[in-house]
Amino acid sequence: MSLLGRLSASAYVALYRRLARRRPPQARPIALGDGSRILCFTCAGIGDTLTDSVVFRALRETYPRARLAAVVHRRRRLLLEHNPCVDQIFLFHKGPFAFRRLLRELRAAGPWDAILQLRGNDPEPRCLSYSLDPDITVSTPSMTKLSWLCGHQVVQPAWDTTHGVEQTLGLARYVGADTASPQLVYAVTEPERAALEIKLRSWGIGSRPRLVLQIGGGRRASWRDWPVVRYAELIRLASAKLDAEILVLGGNDQQDRRAELARGLAGSGARYHDAVGRLSLAESAALLAGARALVSTDTGIMHLGFAVGTRVVALIHCNNPSTRVGPCGYGDRHRVVQLPRPPDYRTPADADMADIAAATVFERLLEVWNA
Repeated sequence: MSLLGRLSASAYVALYRRLARRRPPQARPIALGDGSRILCFTCAGIGDTLTDSVVFRALRETYPRARLAAVVHRRRRLLLEHNPCVDQIFLFHKGPFAFRRLLRELRAAGPWDAILQLRGNDPEPRCLSYSLDPDITVSTPSMTKLSWLCGHQVVQPAWDTTHGVEQTLGLARYVGADTASPQLVYAVTEPERAALEIKLRSWGIGSRPRLVLQIGGGRRASWRDWPVVRYAELIRLASAKLDAEILVLGGNDQQDRRAELARGLAGSGARYHDAVGRLSLAESAALLAGARALVSTDTGIMHLGFAVGTRVVALIHCNNPSTRVGPCGYGDRHRVVQLPRPPDYRTPADADMADIAAATVFERLLEVWNA
């Protein structure tokens, strides 16, 4: 976070701490039904926002005619637009003017019968819900900051050993909602599929089954990345043994790894299509929805693969094990390759994703490819 961002966050905390001392949140009973208005704040990254999508599924299945609204980070809007359970979307922008504008919009759309604070790292969402009605605001202290601004605090004692889907469903269950299908939600449209197909054809990609490799995640947690040399080894194996169109996916921040992969495969004869930085998130979702399989580390694309229903081979660092971030509720559709946790483990740097062999990943890939 920038210096300006830290100063802004400190200002919000100081102001609302004073307000909460004058008027502490007091839990008011929450009784929801089909006519209820429910507001959920989900203001985190791609993976966490998709994990939160199970709450909307649970609320919609339990209260079919309730009004379900979401506040989402402006860069994650697409994820909520592709969630058929959500009726109304409000965009979260940082800054005091955007704060006041959003607060006016939320007040005009209310009154709310319940406010759920799902995952988020910024203080503004908690301050917004306090300004709306702290007495019907529900949070989990481990999931959000400033939980003392929320009247209902749902403590989950086994947090560190609970899967993210179950963590977020804990809030839905607190307000009486649940689902028998705790799977992430993202619906790809037919026009999106058709438009992507035109683009892929223009790249020379045919109708063979498609294997997608997500080459990396964000720089903030690069310890989760699988080394490029291992991806090159996997591409050689897949190119030689599978009848597949191999596509390498990644954001614009993966250009260095993209170039390293090209150098590593130069002259090898292994064929793949470079899609790094060339597809939008919506196009990536359409690509995954039509793919035979995806190989990815713990990234937003991994969770997007779960949500759209492609088979996923998930390569997971021991710092955030698959029991918390891996597939949940999908039966045997996916495979996990978990990096072992060394006995003397203290920080992510103490375990190296390079220890996951390409041959091992290819074995798991064959299992889902041939299923």
